[in-house]
Amino acid sequence: MQPEPQVDPEQRIEQALEAFAEGAIPHKRKFTADELAEEAGVDGELARRLRRAMGLPDVPHDEAAFFEEDLHALEKAKALMDEDGLSPAEILHLTRTLGLAASRMADAVVGFWVDRVTSDVATGREGALSTPPEQRVDDLESVVGYLLRRHLLDSVSRKLAETAASEGSGRAVAVGFADLVGFTSLSEQLSDTETAELIERFEVLALDIVVGGGGRVVKMIGDEVMFASDPALVAEIAVSLAESFDSPDLPSVRVGVAVGSVLAQSGDLYGPVVNLASRATMAARPGTVLVSAALAETISRDERYTVRPIRPHKLKGIGTVELSVLRRANEKEKVGGGHK
Repeated sequence: MQPEPQVDPEQRIEQALEAFAEGAIPHKRKFTADELAEEAGVDGELARRLRRAMGLPDVPHDEAAFFEEDLHALEKAKALMDEDGLSPAEILHLTRTLGLAASRMADAVVGFWVDRVTSDVATGREGALSTPPEQRVDDLESVVGYLLRRHLLDSVSRKLAETAASEGSGRAVAVGFADLVGFTSLSEQLSDTETAELIERFEVLALDIVVGGGGRVVKMIGDEVMFASDPALVAEIAVSLAESFDSPDLPSVRVGVAVGSVLAQSGDLYGPVVNLASRATMAARPGTVLVSAALAETISRDERYTVRPIRPHKLKGIGTVELSVLRRANEKEKVGGGHK
């Protein structure tokens, strides 16, 4: 009896990836870019701009690189313009927002799946290879659909609450940033695996603290998290974040928070308040929280915390501003810490 031929591990992983791609979108009928636009009844240039807005690369006009799913998506975009009156600019804006989110999700899922497949191949387990890829993609699509609908519900609820509270006057929002101090230099001393584990630990803690405190994580960028909340809730979120990595073997966290009106667009927040919070974070010392003068006035009424003004700081792109250190009322000044 002839022994079964050995399959190269890298070849096995490559085959698994190809199967996963087929499971994501079956490679049946194919179209060139021109054929796709013509069949959907959409201008070719708009179709190209939509693909770029999705974050997908250009392909030669004579290359059959598109599928039935691409056609259906383009037809839906056309329907939104023809039936709902959306302009091409509005469609492109919405596509960019959703495309960026989808790209990040896809890279995260594929990276996670490849890690599992690599581990299974190395140990001889079936694991990730035991379920048909199309079933895994269907299950994933179901979860993503649920997450979208659940977050739509939450977003609508927040918007209704904001509208009721503001009564047209522009509701104040507390915006904050928290980052790991010295992360760049530390990551140079860690392996890729250790760096990834550190970032994940920070993300898990930050998400738990912000959401558990009644706030919302706006975005996470590696070693930094941006969050927003009601000004009445932000003090506990901020000090908890600063305390989250209070260990000798972990980098410290510094936090900056400001309050005021913001522009909400594409799931992100913009405006002078956001810039002030970001710059205040950079000025904060490890393990401390700096807050804007307006927020310090609000928090000073809460006996659970103390706010101590520090010397005016000149912040890049903003100018000289007044900031205060936020602490719990029972927290003692750290030796060598604080701001002058």
